[in-house]
Amino acid sequence: MIENIIIPKYNNNGIFLRQIRSFVLRNKKINDSGIKIIKNIFPILGLSFKTEKIDLNKIFDSISPIVLEIGFGTGKTLVDTALKNSKKNFLGIEVHQNSFLKCLKYAFFKKTKNLKVIYHDAEEVMLYMIKNRTLSTVQLFFPDPWHKKRHHKRRILKKKFINLILKKLVIGGTLHVATDCQSYADDIIEIINHIPEYKNLSETNNYIIRPKSRPVTKFEKKAIVLNKVIFDLFFEKIR
Repeated sequence: MIENIIIPKYNNNGIFLRQIRSFVLRNKKINDSGIKIIKNIFPILGLSFKTEKIDLNKIFDSISPIVLEIGFGTGKTLVDTALKNSKKNFLGIEVHQNSFLKCLKYAFFKKTKNLKVIYHDAEEVMLYMIKNRTLSTVQLFFPDPWHKKRHHKRRILKKKFINLILKKLVIGGTLHVATDCQSYADDIIEIINHIPEYKNLSETNNYIIRPKSRPVTKFEKKAIVLNKVIFDLFFEKIR
């Protein structure tokens, strides 16, 4: 079912504490179509948030490498990628309600067997639900760069979260980020340069050539039309 996407936190006086997040919600009231998706499709392809670790191998039909995508949008590229990679299992996390429901509908229509999706804050999912050393790949394609300097604190890929990702990756697992914001890309590289457990797989220690395996997202198509440069970053957990 669709529930709160963050765990509410309060101080000792019972006052709600606002938390800095990497997203702003603009969810609308769920219509009849959305209710049907939640009732009929979510139990098949969706996972409810829990404050306990889950056994990812038990939620899929096969024991295969697990790819986690954070912020999959409408999910079309995630679903299409899962369909082309039947020997991998895919887990997606999204906080925007309409996009999440569209992904469920499309994945069900395509009869996707190796995909599960969660509607919740990614940081909390990683912290509470994902066991350490279980993910083969974590990918974030075009996370919100929060361009204004005063908003950089909202960027999801900060040191704390990058270290959390590291704990969840298996040895040899990878973190793949794509962005059209060079300042964001450079900040990520600067952070990871100081984490010895990561190895930058770029031959020039910055960006890699765009891998053919990464699908072109709707957002990326718009960026290309605007002549924006796309930066792909690829890191491996080496210990």
